Amino acid sequence: MQSTEPALPKRRLDLALPLKILTGATLAIIVTLTLAQVVFRYFFDSPLLWSDELSRLLVVWMTFIGSAVVCWQGRHLSVDVFVNLMPEKVRKIVRISNQILALAFLGVMTWKSFRIVKLENFQEMSILPLPAGTVRLAATVGGILMLVVILARLFLSDRLRNVRTENDETSML
Repeated sequence: MQSTEPALPKRRLDLALPLKILTGATLAIIVTLTLAQVVFRYFFDSPLLWSDELSRLLVVWMTFIGSAVVCWQGRHLSVDVFVNLMPEKVRKIVRISNQILALAFLGVMTWKSFRIVKLENFQEMSILPLPAGTVRLAATVGGILMLVVILARLFLSDRLRNVRTENDETSML
């Protein structure tokens, strides 16, 4: 006898899921801190001095971690009008060239940000008891994550194309 229950859809492994969760949690913390700052400042007349600096720090980290997620999904801002008019082989060459240029840029950015982090770690942030390089460290970590993700997309592009979801139809592969 055959089962009359509908088959469950196959779920795809999302390698960026931990980064998505981290980015979402960071956004929730930023919103909570901002609301707490408003409440403490205007209702209790006692502002939280550290919340503004922590919120700015978290926005920088969220931006770079979120950029790695966007790289994994192939959803960075792009104008594909002319690329879509090209033959498939030329389109693939253009997209691979684009990814190689991105890798070169991210390599330079990551290296330079690492050097700046080392210099800034001798100072502390104004209110939080953290090294000043903590802000710039987001660029280093985000750059490394983006490099890894772009390389994974380059080498796994055929496998990814086979398991692409409806949302990935406009991806940069």
